[in-house]
Order: sequence, then structure tokens, then C-alpha cells
Amino acid sequence: MRLFCSFLIITSVIACTSSSKLSNKNEGILLEGENSIAYLALGDSYTIGEMIAAEQSFPFQLVKKINENSEIKISKPTIIAKTGWRTDDLLESIKEVEEQYDLVSVLIGANNQRQGRDFGQFTVEFKLILEKAISLSKNGAKSIFVFSIPDYSIMPFVGGKDHNKIASEVKQYNSICKDVAQSLNIVFYDNTPISQKAQFDSSLVADDKLHPSGRMYNFWVNDTFKNIIFDQLK
Repeated sequence: MRLFCSFLIITSVIACTSSSKLSNKNEGILLEGENSIAYLALGDSYTIGEMIAAEQSFPFQLVKKINENSEIKISKPTIIAKTGWRTDDLLESIKEVEEQYDLVSVLIGANNQRQGRDFGQFTVEFKLILEKAISLSKNGAKSIFVFSIPDYSIMPFVGGKDHNKIASEVKQYNSICKDVAQSLNIVFYDNTPISQKAQFDSSLVADDKLHPSGRMYNFWVNDTFKNIIFDQLK
């Protein structure tokens, strides 16, 4: 009888210990899920990282940088973007989106400029995009940021086209982006000066001679990630 009782006691202790370990493990999984930050990136070819691996695009590099340099942990970014999209294309693609996100980025407008779209139309549509972004943000405007349109006039692909005209119009579009963002209390990060370095460094240009390389996007991320941590995520 004593042997049988001892066996029961030992079995109970082992069972309790195993149950405790399993419970702690499950709690850890739930805690990790609860703390995971959801990030939505809206835009065009500059957001998807045309001509480079997805991991080299700025949304993926931004997630990696923040995860490695802070206690904040962001899950794989959700990207709604496509090469060639204008503001009206992006608006159409997000009108049914209802999920909520902890961080939202917006970069759009290069194709409006390239296709000669009206500045007034762009202003209206860009504001609608940012208002939609606010509705998708768990913390409203605070957790949203806008990246400026790169100055692609200096890219080798442009060749003999009117560099000055493109640069001037990109500047006008970026002025609109900045003004609209600030009117909605959304942060605007100006990466355009960094994009202009590509005229002196071919390693900042993708193989199509038009889009940024992963190294260029890395410069964007290094220049802004600390501000994004403290201004959009804390």
C-alpha cells in the first residue's frame, strides 16, 4: 500500500509539473501574439520594392530594424501596393479594408506626376487616402507616417528626358503631401534628398535603372526608424 501511495504522489507531482510547464509555454505564445505589432504599408512600386527581393523593400527592412533595435516587435508587414498605381488606384484598393493596424505608412504620387495628373485631383485623393489610413489605425493619426516621393529625375533610366521638369513637379507633389499630412497631424518624412544621392552612387539604383536598390531603402530606414519608434509607436 505504501508503495502504491508513493507511486500516486510521484505521478501527481510529475503531472502537475508537466501541466505547469505546458501552461507557461502556452501563456508565452499568447503573450507574444498579444504584443505583436501590425504594420500596413500603402503605396506603389516604391513600397513593394520593384526589381528587388521583398526583404529588401523599405517595409520589410523597417520591421527588421525596429525588431532588432527596440523592445517593440512587429509582425510581417501587410502591403497594399502595386507598380504603376496612382492615388485613385490605391483608393479603390483600400476602400473595403477594415482591419486595424498599429502602424501605417503611405508613399504614393510618382505615377500621378509621371502621367501628368492634375495637382488638385491629387490633393483631394491623397487626403482621402490619409483619412482612410486614420480609420485603419488603432491610434489614429499618431501611428501613421508619410514618406516623400523620391526624385527619380536623376535615375539613369530617365536619360534625355526633362530632368528639371520632373524634379520640379516631384517637389510640388511632395509639398502637397507634406501640407495634407500636417493638416491631419500626420508625420511627413522627407527622404527625397537621400534619393538624389543615386546620381553619384550606382549601388543605390536597382537593375532597371529607375527604382531604388535595397541599399537605398536601407538609408531611408536608418534615417527614420528611431523617429518612427518614438513618434509613431510609443
